This record gives sequence, structure tokens and C-alpha cells, in this order.
Amino acid sequence: MKNIFLAVVVSVLATNAGAFTDPKVGGMVTLKKGLEKKLVKGGALFIYAKQAGPDTGPNDRTPPVAVIKIENPTFPQAFVITQKNVMIPGADFKGPVHVIARYSPIGDAMAKPGSIQGFDPKYPSTDLGNKNLNIELNTEIK
Repeated sequence: MKNIFLAVVVSVLATNAGAFTDPKVGGMVTLKKGLEKKLVKGGALFIYAKQAGPDTGPNDRTPPVAVIKIENPTFPQAFVITQKNVMIPGADFKGPVHVIARYSPIGDAMAKPGSIQGFDPKYPSTDLGNKNLNIELNTEIK
């Protein structure tokens, strides 16, 4: 009887294994050579995920669904965005998503002059589970 019970529990856990995993996307953020002089104490790196769809792109004005903030980052900077980083409590973190990184010398999340941003051109949008994003901060906001 114990063996049957154990087999049922193992079967249920195997069937629902996805329910115990945290959806995530991650990778590395680098800084384009020559832009090191733009880094200042008090600056912050924001990495955010926006819901991707057929009519969206990394540079559109779609609001982010999840974001992380790293104060005084060092480059290269590893990152992982998960369900824990969603901006609206209870919202599902699901793909596909656009993942964009922005460095702000004043620590402001908004795109303002002096900020540097970028996304991975190989993955302008990606499904969750991708941990190989390589985002280069290469575009200065004027």
C-alpha cells in the first residue's frame, strides 16, 4: 500500500513539475567600449521585460511587466528576471518578452538624456527560459 501511495505522489509531482519552477529570463549586460566614462557613482542599471506581440518591438512604448534595478553596476553584469520582479502583484510573468537594459547616471528609470540602453539583437523578443541574452548598452539617449 505504501508503494502505491508513493508511486501516486511521484507521478503527481512529475506531472506538475512546471508548477514548482519560477519562469525566468536572463543573461549578461555589457557596455560598449568607450562608454565607460558615462558610469558614475549613484548610477543604476534597469533591466526590464515588456510583453512581446506581433505589433511590438523593443523600442516601442509598451510598459514593462517586470523590472530589476541594480545600483552602481559593474560590467559585465549578470541578470535574471523572474516572476518575483513583476510590477503588478499577482500578474503572470509569461513570454514572449522584449528584454531591454538601460543605465541611468542619475538612477532614474525613465529614458532621459545621458542614459545608455540596448537589447540583444539576436533576441529582440524571447520566450521565458532563455538564459543566454547578451545585451550591449550601446545607444546614448540624447
